[in-house]
Amino acid sequence: MTTFTTPDALLNASSASAALAPRTRRSAQRSPFSEVREQARQRTLMLAATATGIVSVTVAASAAVVLGLSA
Repeated sequence: MTTFTTPDALLNASSASAALAPRTRRSAQRSPFSEVREQARQRTLMLAATATGIVSVTVAASAAVVLGLSA
């Protein structure tokens, strides 16, 4: 029979969360600029999604014109 033991450090809530998700930190520990970076990342994602949508609609319209399927 095998017995698994957990180190006492993992039983501590802050240590356990840090052990499970080392990249995530509580808001009290975050840099003041992390919200600015997150907003910039969200803006970049929105611009990329918009550009992708425009390109896909343009390609579909071009294909419809080439194939003679325009309405």
